[in-house]
Amino acid sequence: MLCHCFRNVFVCLLVALCFATGCEDKRPIASKSSPAQAGGATKNEAQQSSILLDHPEYANWSRFPVGASVTRKRVVTNEFGEVQVTTKMWLEDKSKTEVAVGSQVSVVRSDNPPENNPPSSTTYPAQFSPPTGMKPELFLLPSGKAKLVGEEKVSIGEVEVTAEVYEWTENNEAGQMTVKLWRSEEIPGRIVRQEMLTESSSTRTIEQIGELDLKGQ
Repeated sequence: MLCHCFRNVFVCLLVALCFATGCEDKRPIASKSSPAQAGGATKNEAQQSSILLDHPEYANWSRFPVGASVTRKRVVTNEFGEVQVTTKMWLEDKSKTEVAVGSQVSVVRSDNPPENNPPSSTTYPAQFSPPTGMKPELFLLPSGKAKLVGEEKVSIGEVEVTAEVYEWTENNEAGQMTVKLWRSEEIPGRIVRQEMLTESSSTRTIEQIGELDLKGQ
């Protein structure tokens, strides 16, 4: 029974981790085509295939010097236990065409020793070609369902930033999950704070910045 309960915790955790690393709903929006168009690309599709958009991750990380980093701490709790996730991200390299961002995740579960995952690296191009049929503005949202509800000043140690506040509801295996996200371009990785609640399992997730280095090496 205990193992099953913790499995529920981890279902929510895996969904939550998706938001922590910028996992967004970027699926193309299906477009209707007539039978005459079914055999080839339409004029609009051909035009869109040549469009290049600025990549939001490149735009954000390239603002900072190499070595700049952010450490986010996330706590997932319900009546059966607690999971703590620490994610550190840092700018490894940047150029006019791409940035390389390193990351390392550590997990602490109830009654288990800490797990330190090996570091990984992700490269983001300065520009990208969006999928056919996708509205460019959707790529800028944290989720296709997210709604901008306002702005707030947030203090992180001695640093104060202006954060956009988003709210939305996601559906996962454990049920509906409400999400509130504070996001700012003034912070590497953009996520300032995040709160999630799955009412069906009383699983609450709170993530916030623990350490911040804007100067780098």
